Amino acid sequence: MNYYNFHIGDYRRDTTHLSMLEHGAYRQLLDWLYLDEKPIPRETEVVFRRLSARTDDEKKAIEIVLSEMFELTEKGYVQH
Repeated sequence: MNYYNFHIGDYRRDTTHLSMLEHGAYRQLLDWLYLDEKPIPRETEVVFRRLSARTDDEKKAIEIVLSEMFELTEKGYVQH
């Protein structure tokens, strides 16, 4: 999918608690999810590599966003 609706009000309502770094992680994860149209892998090292997360802070932001904003299933992380 090369396009998805982005409702700013809904996004802001659901993400006001995220840090700036977590916002970036969340948007990259959403883009990945919609672009590939399949779950994000369970293996965080794969996720870190694909999102170019190199610092401990970047990796922690991804872990936080995955745990708070996505659901972990047998196939990987999804969002409904």
